[in-house]
Amino acid sequence: MVPLVGAAGMIARILSSHESITIQLLYKRIPAAAISSGIAWYILEQTDISSLYRAVIYGIVGVISPEVIDGIVTVARKISSNPSRFIPFINRDDPDQKK
Repeated sequence: MVPLVGAAGMIARILSSHESITIQLLYKRIPAAAISSGIAWYILEQTDISSLYRAVIYGIVGVISPEVIDGIVTVARKISSNPSRFIPFINRDDPDQKK
């Protein structure tokens, strides 16, 4: 049920936007919104908040899922290009390793 809420949020976003709608856009964004809302459900499953708030969060996650996914991919690319910048213990000079 939760992925349907996220997919419905994305459908509403696509229908209300002024960008051109293609089949490829529909096939990419609607499943991404459903999957993102499913992940949000998994994260929020154990929280003690109102069901109404959870439903709103699932819908919002579905609506903003393309931006969230693009942000995650951008961060992953930056980390993979220079991991020692983000993970300080990589390539650190350790005197025990020089023995």
